[in-house]
Amino acid sequence: MVCHARLLGLLFALLPSLASAQVESDVAKAERWPETEEWSSEDWADLMVELPAPEGELSITEVTLSRADWLAEAGRQADAALAAGDWARAEYRLGQALAEYPDAHDTRLRLAAMQFGRGALDDARALLQQGLALAPEHADMRLALARLLASQSRHAAALRVLDEVSPLLARHLDYYSLKAEMARRSGNCVLAMPLYQRLLDTAGTGAWWLGLGLCQRELGLDFAPAFREALASADLGNASLRFVEQQLEQYGTAQTD
Repeated sequence: MVCHARLLGLLFALLPSLASAQVESDVAKAERWPETEEWSSEDWADLMVELPAPEGELSITEVTLSRADWLAEAGRQADAALAAGDWARAEYRLGQALAEYPDAHDTRLRLAAMQFGRGALDDARALLQQGLALAPEHADMRLALARLLASQSRHAAALRVLDEVSPLLARHLDYYSLKAEMARRSGNCVLAMPLYQRLLDTAGTGAWWLGLGLCQRELGLDFAPAFREALASADLGNASLRFVEQQLEQYGTAQTD
């Protein structure tokens, strides 16, 4: 009887999945049996049987999204929030995406543009500066920061941001156009003029002709040819056209005096 009890104790240690109540019942049963009684195969089978899993048990599998899927989902949620007029929710969702992936530069640019749009210039500037600390060569981020500074009439600061890297001009015309304009507005026409000339080698844009002419006038050079080219362009606004016409009239009058 003692032998049977020890045997059941050993089984209890080896089979932790058995219910304790069932084991205790079997131990008591063994103690009541005569010492000469042998274990049947059916008794062993009862001890070895595996209890069924409870019905309705849930199996939870964690799904991990890839970086691209995660950012795409954040963008979709931001779009949905904007469509519902919930600007704050859209910014919050993009901010979550950046917290997860700080090098998601397109997401950073979008969030900065939203902040800029609602007038949160300090927040947008800080966000872009953080991005440039991670990716100093990112031309679009530099352009966005320079535009923000230009909107505050901080022309020298904007020029400094743009002057730190030199992306390929053919792919970044807007970058060099703003750089030339910031150089001119900062009083650095010596830097601005060659930039305008490089830009004009790619396209005869009226704003670039006007910028070149203004620098030439500032330096006491003949600006009339550049102004005439600007006047003949199709992309100048009415205010700029009137200014150019006035300057050419004054120039013509000065030449005939």
